[in-house]
Formats: sequence, C-alpha cells, structure tokens
Amino acid sequence: MVVTRRGEDADWQDPWPVVGVRRGEAEPSPGAELLRAEGFRAVFDVEPIDADRDRYQDHLNNSAAIRMFNELRVAYVAAYLTPDWVRYLRRSNGTVVVRETHALYESEGWMHERFVGAVRWVERRGKAGLVEQRLVEATTARALARAYVVQLHVSLEGVAAFPDFFWEMVAAVEGAPVPTTDGSARTPWGPPPS
Repeated sequence: MVVTRRGEDADWQDPWPVVGVRRGEAEPSPGAELLRAEGFRAVFDVEPIDADRDRYQDHLNNSAAIRMFNELRVAYVAAYLTPDWVRYLRRSNGTVVVRETHALYESEGWMHERFVGAVRWVERRGKAGLVEQRLVEATTARALARAYVVQLHVSLEGVAAFPDFFWEMVAAVEGAPVPTTDGSARTPWGPPPS
C-alpha cells in the first residue's frame, strides 16, 4: 500500500466538520470528567443544531439525540481511525451500517445547553460490533441519553467480518482489545448485561 499525506489521493477525504461535534478533545467540564471516569476515552463537545429544535418549544426534538449519536460515531472514525479505515472502505467498496439502535432518553435537553458525548466499542458479536454511547450536559453532567448500537461491516458480497487491523486500531483507542462473544448464537436484543 502506498502511504500518502491526507488529501493526496482519491481514497482520502477529511470527514470534518462533523455536524455539531467539535474537533479535538472535549474541553474540561464536569460532563467530560464524568464520561472519562466511566471509562470513555473518546469524548467530544457537542452542540445542538437548528434541526434539533422542537417546532413548538426550545427543547431538543425526539430525533436530536439519535442524530448526535450518529455524528459522534463519525467523529470517532474521523479522530482515531482515519485515514487507514476510510481508505480501506473506499478501496474495498465497503461500508459500515447500523443494524440496531437502542436509545434511552434520561432527561430533557435544551437548545441553549452544551453537551458532551462519548463513544466506545464494547463488544465483538460474531461479525458485528457493539458501540456504547452517552450524552450528558457539559456543566452539570446531567445525563441526557445513552445508546447501544450494533454495527456491521458490509462488502460487495454482503456482511463481512471487520478486518483484524480495524480491531487493532480500536484496541489502541480503547486501551485494550474489545471483548469477543460467540457469534454463532443470537445475542439477545439490547444492551449487554451489567
């Protein structure tokens, strides 16, 4: 493989700006502190965008957290797995898709608030990977929402195992290999047992 600087080949496209997610480490805040204390290593500042506004009130609409979680997963890739993972997907005509999303709304969010979001890969299930995400209000650390997302790597032939180098990159971000469960039996729908 020829290694080039970002922007020098057709396989690379800088994924920033990620909508509503600030590039770089989250600013120090009680929210960021809480997420790091819970073991999250990928923590980002998140701001609502106008599309997150409820039509009738100044609070976040029902899809805002889901949009933020999606953007946070993109931010994880952009901050920690590029250019190699993005280049691999483009060269292999592959993609990563969400198979399941489970969201728990813990409190109401307001448009004037600033949030902190976190992402981590927590389990390998056969060919799938389970991502855990949290959103908290930055200044108070009040829980806004959490999600568990099952992601699949899809190639031209269908669902494919994530390649070993992907899991090695994720392990470097997470500080340890992602635990593996037996993928031959269907894992119950929902978050892993605590």
